[in-house]
Amino acid sequence: MTPPSLAPVDPSLPTSAEVGAWYDAADDLCKLISGDSFHYGMWRPADLDGPLPAAQLATQAQNRMTEHFCELLQLEAGQHLLDVGCGHGSPAIHAAQQRHCEVTGCSISHAQVQEATHRATVAGLSDKVRFAFGDAMDLPYADQGFDAVWALDSFPHLNNPVQGLRELTRVARPGAPILVTFYTQRVPATDAELAMCRDSFAFCPLPTQDQVLDQIHAAGLPLEQLRDLTEHITPTSQAYSRIYRDNRALIAERFGNQFTDAMDTTLADTLAFLSDKTGYLACLLRRPAHR
Repeated sequence: MTPPSLAPVDPSLPTSAEVGAWYDAADDLCKLISGDSFHYGMWRPADLDGPLPAAQLATQAQNRMTEHFCELLQLEAGQHLLDVGCGHGSPAIHAAQQRHCEVTGCSISHAQVQEATHRATVAGLSDKVRFAFGDAMDLPYADQGFDAVWALDSFPHLNNPVQGLRELTRVARPGAPILVTFYTQRVPATDAELAMCRDSFAFCPLPTQDQVLDQIHAAGLPLEQLRDLTEHITPTSQAYSRIYRDNRALIAERFGNQFTDAMDTTLADTLAFLSDKTGYLACLLRRPAHR
């Protein structure tokens, strides 16, 4: 049997270059339909009933989720964290500010690297937080260089997740914790839904939870903790829907009425699919001490 990381990649799956091109093209739109980050938030009861704008609520929830991930990794002052798929840099900046650690982030999107670098400069953290272009399946870093590694919501884009997990392992120091979040299929998706995810977000077909566990096993990583965070998908989706409505006129002005009319349906269908059929897992892994 061909090892998973060496198996031919399905040509129908998004390539790294295609994912990067999607994020470069969608960068301005992403800023208009999410909070400061583009990952799920950790919501408290009645958060969305408050008077604050939806974008501010989403940012607060995303910061709580980031802090939860910092706790899982047990980040400490002086450690060096690698953020794979850094987005606009908010989680990395949070980790540096709240945990006093050094952070290196990478993204397959040049636009994201530029924005993340700008945000670190504005935050006065250029000496502690740095961002660069990099592919999660072929990281531009030396072996064993980081005290901790996380990949937050980047694995849905990887056409070879086992290779991605092996790259995270390669750059982590022996014994270092590795945190990866996965979107999963709780309910089987239709072909139309999978095509929508690829076309709308450059996603590969989402795995089941069992398939995630198989990928982790194939990469040779012990699973220390699995946190099911699925309950936070629906409120995040509701917040994104509200942010989109709040910014719809601006989006129409910037992208055109035809685009916005299509986006009305596309975003609603995508968020419904995420809420109704997908799961969200945080997996705490660890590079074995002997490797």
